[in-house]
Amino acid sequence: MPAIDLGASLLEQCNSIWAATKANEQAELNLRKVPPVVCLWDGEMRLQHLVQAEYSASFELIDGDTGPFELRHPFDHPVGQWLWDEQGRIDRGEKRNINITVEYCGSRLGGLLEYVELEQDEDGDQVVVARFASDYERLKWYSVWANPFFPEWIQWPQIWIGAGPIPWLLSVALDLQIMREAGSYWTLPSDPMDPNQRGPIETAQATWSTVVKPISFVDSMASGALWGILISRFKNFHDVAKALMEDGEITCVIRPYLEGDPEPWPGANLRHGTRVVSFEDRSGTYTGTSHGGTIWDGLIRTVNEFVGDMIDSTEYLSSDTSIPPDYYIPGSKRTQKELPFVVWRDGEETGLTGYRYRRTPSKGIQVVTGGHSMPGVNEAISAAIQMAGDLIAAMIGVPPVGGALDAILAPLYTDALLAWMVARSASRAQNQGWTRYFEYFQEGSNKAYTLSSLIVLRAGIWATRAFDATTFSAGDGAPYLIGESGHVWLGDRAGYTIRGDTSGRIYMDRVSKVRLSWSRDEPVEWTLTIGDDRALQDPVARAWERIEAIISALQQLGVV
Repeated sequence: MPAIDLGASLLEQCNSIWAATKANEQAELNLRKVPPVVCLWDGEMRLQHLVQAEYSASFELIDGDTGPFELRHPFDHPVGQWLWDEQGRIDRGEKRNINITVEYCGSRLGGLLEYVELEQDEDGDQVVVARFASDYERLKWYSVWANPFFPEWIQWPQIWIGAGPIPWLLSVALDLQIMREAGSYWTLPSDPMDPNQRGPIETAQATWSTVVKPISFVDSMASGALWGILISRFKNFHDVAKALMEDGEITCVIRPYLEGDPEPWPGANLRHGTRVVSFEDRSGTYTGTSHGGTIWDGLIRTVNEFVGDMIDSTEYLSSDTSIPPDYYIPGSKRTQKELPFVVWRDGEETGLTGYRYRRTPSKGIQVVTGGHSMPGVNEAISAAIQMAGDLIAAMIGVPPVGGALDAILAPLYTDALLAWMVARSASRAQNQGWTRYFEYFQEGSNKAYTLSSLIVLRAGIWATRAFDATTFSAGDGAPYLIGESGHVWLGDRAGYTIRGDTSGRIYMDRVSKVRLSWSRDEPVEWTLTIGDDRALQDPVARAWERIEAIISALQQLGVV
């Protein structure tokens, strides 16, 4: 970007700024006119074909899950023949697997072949349909072992447990499983993800197909990312990471490293085709960001935090008014979580392609759970009855009757004391009004006044909470450039306005999906989905999923 001569006249400076603005606008238009580069690689990441004759293609990235890729190609073309000829690839040493990379607008997507179909369309043309899974699918094929350093027949301790900032915690858990896959047994440093302590690992990982970008515990903690606890006994990595990423609003970033790329981090020693995984906080919910505002007052910067009882959570205004340093870097376009700027205005001419917004009020002011007395209560009553019966029998000179007396009275006292728990939300009681729902029973806890019952109460409050759920889609270049080097990308925070909304509110959420598609009849187009449609699902069912996962982990620890 050309520098502005501050010694020139004001008119000359304005003309220079205008010329630079037009040049930047033209550069963005030129970038979008360059067609996507789709490459097919064999199982050893050797380039085999550059795709240029496809019927259509679509590639979707989903935040925290596997996205589908689809390529439809003529069968009577070398690319179609190569895709279909599995045995030929094996005979030639190209291996069975097929890798795909797509580059467009500075973004790179990667995936691995799921299946190939050969079909005949209504025109009689033979079409090869290749379905790929995005690189996130690779993480679903790792289990978090209780002890990744020992073989399967020696698994002690029986549970893998870790705590810390969620990006660092997930990085450590995945890195240990990748090292187990590679058979790299080494002396564990005090912080496995600290780049300054990974000397032996940097040498070993030159042959790994997947690596985790290192981040030290200190740096992750200083970022303000939410803390979490990961407990596993041979659980799937995606299953244990999913809830943590949702709670902390953490984005998993996986980028194929190709020869000629800059190092993902200083000193990285990687093979061509290695997938580099990192867990990033692009949301800023717990460190300060904007959850909305109005077109009159602008976006309001807030921070989420739990209140003292750990039942309710709230937003409070952030006093930090500093501008992110990246906004001062010439040529830097990307919105920053601390102060996001990407907002689509709904109107006659708009980049919005559709939206859906649901507002759900909270229900009930208290949650009940339990069913069985806390550990030790029934046993203490039973022991007291038996001891009293035996003492009375001894005093009058008859055989002990404590056991019989206890058997008679057991139905009367069992689970009668300390068997139920109630959590009351003071904020709901104040805000819901005179007419309201009263209480909600949350299943999932057997014994009251245990760690699991506290978690169940929290899940019940969460299931009946007030929440806004939104999904909206926006097109590319209207006016924001979509892509890793553009204005907004997967996991970033963006917003929109609603036409006819007299409040002028700006609705903000995270980018949950990005989709790149084109065909012979349709141009290349990015489509964003902002907001999580999972919030539109039954909140009670989602709460039950969380309860089952947490209770299972606590049972493995032996604390419930």
